[in-house]
Amino acid sequence: MNGFIPAFGRSIRLAIAVGLFAVLAAGLTSSPVQADVPNTWYGDATLNDLTFVDDRHGIAVGDHGTIWHTKDSGKTWEQAPSGTDAHLESIHFADLQHGWAVGGYQQPYSDQSTGVVLRTADGGVSWEKMPDQMLPKLADVSFEDARHGWAVGQGSNVFPSGLFETTDGGRSWRSLPGVQNIRFQKFAALTNGELLLAGVGGTLSLADRGGIRKPTIQVDPLRDMQDIVVAGRQNATAVGEGGLILQSQDAGSSWEINAADPLRQTDRQVDFYAVERLGDEIWIGGNPGSFLLHSKDGGESWSVERLPTTATIRAIFFQNESSGWAIGALGTILHTTDGGQTWVVQRKGGERLALLGIFHDPNIIPYELISHHAGAQGYLTGMEIINRPRQQTDLPRPPLHDAVVHSGGDIGHTAWQFPADDARLMLSGKQMIAGWDEANDGQGLAAMEKYLVQRIRQWRPSVVLTDYADPTGKQPLSYLVNQVVLRAIEKANDSQAYPEHLSELGLQTWRVSRVCSVVPEGQNGPITLNSTQISPQLAMSLSEHASISRGIATGALTDGPATIEMKVLQTTGLLENRLSNLFSGLSIPAGEEARRDPQQMMLVDLAKLQRTAQKRRNLLGMINHAVENDQQNALMLGQMLELSKELPPERSVEVLSHLASKANQSGNLTLAADMHHQVIEKFSGHVLAEKSAAWLLAYYASKEIRYLNRSNVEFAAPTAPSEEAPPTGESEEEVATVSFNDPRNYTKPTKATNRAGELITKLNQTMPQALADPSLAFVLERLLADQGNSRQGESYLRRLLNLGQDDPWCRRAQWELVLGRSNARVDAPIVAANYDEAKPVLDGLLDDHIWQTGKPQDLLAGTTSVPKGAAPAAIMVGFDQDFLYLAVRCMKSKGFLYQAPNDEPRTRDADLEQSDRVCIYLDLDRDYATAYQLAVDYRGLSADSLAGNVAWNPKWFVAARQDAKSWTVEAAIPLSELSADPVHPGDAWGMAAERIVIGEGTQTWPSCPRFELSPKDFGLLQFQ
Repeated sequence: MNGFIPAFGRSIRLAIAVGLFAVLAAGLTSSPVQADVPNTWYGDATLNDLTFVDDRHGIAVGDHGTIWHTKDSGKTWEQAPSGTDAHLESIHFADLQHGWAVGGYQQPYSDQSTGVVLRTADGGVSWEKMPDQMLPKLADVSFEDARHGWAVGQGSNVFPSGLFETTDGGRSWRSLPGVQNIRFQKFAALTNGELLLAGVGGTLSLADRGGIRKPTIQVDPLRDMQDIVVAGRQNATAVGEGGLILQSQDAGSSWEINAADPLRQTDRQVDFYAVERLGDEIWIGGNPGSFLLHSKDGGESWSVERLPTTATIRAIFFQNESSGWAIGALGTILHTTDGGQTWVVQRKGGERLALLGIFHDPNIIPYELISHHAGAQGYLTGMEIINRPRQQTDLPRPPLHDAVVHSGGDIGHTAWQFPADDARLMLSGKQMIAGWDEANDGQGLAAMEKYLVQRIRQWRPSVVLTDYADPTGKQPLSYLVNQVVLRAIEKANDSQAYPEHLSELGLQTWRVSRVCSVVPEGQNGPITLNSTQISPQLAMSLSEHASISRGIATGALTDGPATIEMKVLQTTGLLENRLSNLFSGLSIPAGEEARRDPQQMMLVDLAKLQRTAQKRRNLLGMINHAVENDQQNALMLGQMLELSKELPPERSVEVLSHLASKANQSGNLTLAADMHHQVIEKFSGHVLAEKSAAWLLAYYASKEIRYLNRSNVEFAAPTAPSEEAPPTGESEEEVATVSFNDPRNYTKPTKATNRAGELITKLNQTMPQALADPSLAFVLERLLADQGNSRQGESYLRRLLNLGQDDPWCRRAQWELVLGRSNARVDAPIVAANYDEAKPVLDGLLDDHIWQTGKPQDLLAGTTSVPKGAAPAAIMVGFDQDFLYLAVRCMKSKGFLYQAPNDEPRTRDADLEQSDRVCIYLDLDRDYATAYQLAVDYRGLSADSLAGNVAWNPKWFVAARQDAKSWTVEAAIPLSELSADPVHPGDAWGMAAERIVIGEGTQTWPSCPRFELSPKDFGLLQFQ
């Protein structure tokens, strides 16, 4: 469950826990082995923005911290050191000498980003990095003078709105108030001091020094606005995905979609990323980069100007109506001296891609393969994701570009046209296509084929890698993408197919030399990549290098496969069984159109790197095996200790976090807590330390977890074996030097408030940004109240009030500040728990007095594949002095196959993942971090967990009944299974409920667009 601390499964033997702790502690003192960005990566790094400070001096910035500057109007470009490897997105000069460049990077294993601000005082010759202020990634910057400036980007916990202001030249920034959950791409300053903001979800907004106003227009929630520019006092032009061009003649108060349609057949197939305007002259470019639109009359009419490239155009800059530049992907810089009628290439790092991946899910991309072929061997590489989260899911597109670029690739892109529901709903191929049809005028599959033909013609890859077509039909989306890709590859080389790509966009037909698919783990293919192999160019193994990219794309710490197997679908040249890698037999010379110059080998100790990589993988494997098999012995622990001796810190923190996760899965919360403390103690600057901090704060604050752990003990630091310890039969070098029989290794639990207080003090000193997370405000309030600091604790809740009424944490803070006051009414969604002294008979009929006098609460449409919603469902809650009672009534879905009831005994924690089920969450202390989860399906099968920990196994009772139209469930859980405290009228718990119908969608209370509820979606359960 999102936002909940996870803790699952069986217990690991204490011997293994202590042994692993000793093993990892030995590896914490090693030095990290990290590879800098190779010099050859800068040449084809995407360029995102440029400016000229005068007729001759210009600067362009881009990925990997790339800065190119020219002193001769672009005849020659030289690289300037930036001091950062962050992606630079925007540059601006207030005068000839003072300039700023901003950008940042996505943090791995997290949904947070980190911003970077650079400043120059010598016209761009040298750059200074401004102090770290916990800024999120920035997308655009502009300064009025050398001190006052603005920036926009992603919102964050510290800077929630995404709009920032500085009055000291960029040394410090403040966040201006505004609408939450909008990421801004660009902005433009009006002459009256107001700002026009272009954001994701098709939004255009106005802002001033008082903050951001609500969007003045939302064009299309599927399409992001990408750039905006003003001309004079009133005129403005904004562009975005899907060919969006909007004009305003009243300083952004109102907008109109441009009436002229220069791309009659391909307008929705192109994405505009850049717009420049001088008076009535407008230039627009984007993807593909084979053309620019040009208007001389303010957008009344347009001409299409051809460009000598197909690489995506990211920015356009004109000094005057004649002289201008366009920059973009593959390090491309173009120049015109006739107002855009003709263009010449001033520099480029490539002309096309050698490898293009087309997948339905960023989680299945083989990032090890990108590290190998792109990062080490220099093949220019891009990844395209067809699926994007449906708007109703309230989820952003994944940071694919950051992930791909980190592995050495060039392009990561997610198409906007093909929205999809969560894969865990297991929709059929027909249902998925229906969703694409909604966004593409009823022609979803045709639009996808046309789009992929265009992408192949734009990037002209030698090799295409795609999804595996599972013949069993278990992965319908993978099968669909695979089949459409094969058709698109065939038509990309056919001049009769989609001729408008050639006539309107200036693309050419293209023949792909080889097509492969990545086969599922456990299956074999003729092409195999060993991800454990060391890359001398990267100075680490492929799996180590790719783990960061996977963490960026997924937001989680996961380990990739040891081998990647690929199947050949089509090929020219060598026979399938003679291919040793994706590019065997294909002529792609280094230093030419699709491959970088040869990379100079680093001076590294390959044998040491190999040992380190193998030890890391062995440790991870042993930890997994320890969870699966708790009959480990001292010899195994001794081997792990020996393997860890040369483990570098960057690998140690991963292994520590991995062990903490596995301890969660085993239900050993004490071990998990110790591992999280070690991460914070040893690696306070690592992003995983923030996740450990959040876990620990929730762990100490949770009333539910304290109740679960009421009889547990903790182990202390491991001690050396006593002299009386019996011999193990192993030498000292082969066994762990810890004793599992020494009573000093066991102690009573440390009081949670003491450790929590120490932790908060430490976090204030080392990771203050972790305490700024709104989701932790309630946890901190509970912890500080337990320590007698109620006023300080309440201050965390009051900070949330500044987030505004549109923010869910603000609303919950308002509830908390009202709850407990006499006669105060809480403006919150509430389910009333009805008290009745007469206990119901659990038979599923719902005809007892407690239900007849109770008030049903309907579940509202969540994420459904049927626009009008799924079959109705409702819940009721009751209680007495002994039990909490739950009642569920659901109308049957026409699309789900219901099984007849049987007399088999109910088992614990049944697998309900493919069933029609209802999940109820109970957060007794309203910390909005941990909760009990009780799940039942139409058969009466049940599952239960505490904060994701399935080791919690309460005794509760369930009866189910179904007829032709509906199914009902009646359940009772002893209050003693939930808490030692009695329930009184007026008490309030946090609560949420969700019905999930596989193949259809969800219904929730309170209403929530996501597939899986998070604590910020909870309402209140009030006892009456």
